[in-house]
Amino acid sequence: MYGEILETVKQIPVVDSHEHLAIPSSYTAPREPIAFLLRGYFPSDLLSSGISQKELQTLQNDEVSTEEKWPIFRKYWVKTEHTAYAREVKHIMRIYDEETVTLESLKRLSQKMDRLTGDRIVEFLESLNIKAALVDILGSLETLKRFIKGEIKLPECYKPLIPLPIFHEPVRSLYNIQSIAEVAGRTVTCLDEFLEAVKEIFKRLKEHGVVGVKDQSAYYRRIDFKPSTREEAEQLFNKCLKDPNNSLGWPEVKPLDDFLFHEYMRFAKNLNLPVQIHTGHMAGIRNRVDKANAAHFIRVLELHQEVYFDLFHGNWPYMGDLLFLAKNYPNAYVNLCWVNIIDPIYSVNLLERAVVTIPHKKINGFGGDYFAPEMVPAHLSQARENIAYALSNLASRGWISKTEAVNLAADWLYNNPNELFKLGLKPYSP
Repeated sequence: MYGEILETVKQIPVVDSHEHLAIPSSYTAPREPIAFLLRGYFPSDLLSSGISQKELQTLQNDEVSTEEKWPIFRKYWVKTEHTAYAREVKHIMRIYDEETVTLESLKRLSQKMDRLTGDRIVEFLESLNIKAALVDILGSLETLKRFIKGEIKLPECYKPLIPLPIFHEPVRSLYNIQSIAEVAGRTVTCLDEFLEAVKEIFKRLKEHGVVGVKDQSAYYRRIDFKPSTREEAEQLFNKCLKDPNNSLGWPEVKPLDDFLFHEYMRFAKNLNLPVQIHTGHMAGIRNRVDKANAAHFIRVLELHQEVYFDLFHGNWPYMGDLLFLAKNYPNAYVNLCWVNIIDPIYSVNLLERAVVTIPHKKINGFGGDYFAPEMVPAHLSQARENIAYALSNLASRGWISKTEAVNLAADWLYNNPNELFKLGLKPYSP
């Protein structure tokens, strides 16, 4: 049954629910094959296996020859080749008809590689049956200004998001405060004026096509946003205004950071924008995943009941906490971006348990979470396999029929994110 379901799943169109893909006009790909292959998540496993930063930088350097890199690469490849991240590398090799990773196969790959140029990225995504991609692509104030002015043109299939951290994490100095306000063409003299400036920026961004808000505060703080008082926030904000040399540190600034986050959730509600939240595992190594557990986010879910929250990465490794939230909070959704290739077995288990515990319309099944589009096929292939395994397991147990399994896959990969983010695409029925 797995094979039959997988073949059907491969035909389902996809709404990619999270990417960092480059603005097409500025995209270039490496020429050297090892550098080409190490643009996904496999470098994290290399670091975990003991590779030094200097060695990794050598492998990722497009100017260093494959022959020079091979002894370093091979030393760590044999330690890591069975991870899900390594499978990403193997899949890309297979696309070019190479079944093994050897010096000889890498040399052949260098002759076969299809280096995408910006004008071909959309065509490439279409070849994967991706109809739309939610992209966290506006990650700097300068980019936001250019986007609002109409100087940055995105393909129709790119659905941009508001990069929320740049509106609260840097609010620690007068310079940063005025830099944010400048995006709206303003200067500010108090907290209220700052909030009005940000509200105006959000409004303009929605007018220019953003479909949601994205926050990844978990990289620098625990996601337990407390409802600080205006008085607490204003006191800290005014400390920045008082002296341009003042700069707030952490955790001193936390009440202001908390206050701004809750204010922005009200903006999201008024603009009818869903909010994507980084939960669970973080990129790189040596981070504290406990601060990213979605369980810390309960207070926000409870307070902002009219805002829909798309909780990322399957909250890996905290599956039970995520299922609890999605079962108990109508505004909590499950997003499997990235987690399909962090831990495929976890992802299969999560999908199986989700079917029997939460409404299936609250699951968004795929997001590549890449900067490089050439990496997306490997992740999408793994996600389709995970979905097919989970659904065939449930069908084999008699929990669902084969027809119901295929309908669930269509919702997870396409219909659910299309509806949640109001993309306006034609619904898909298998």
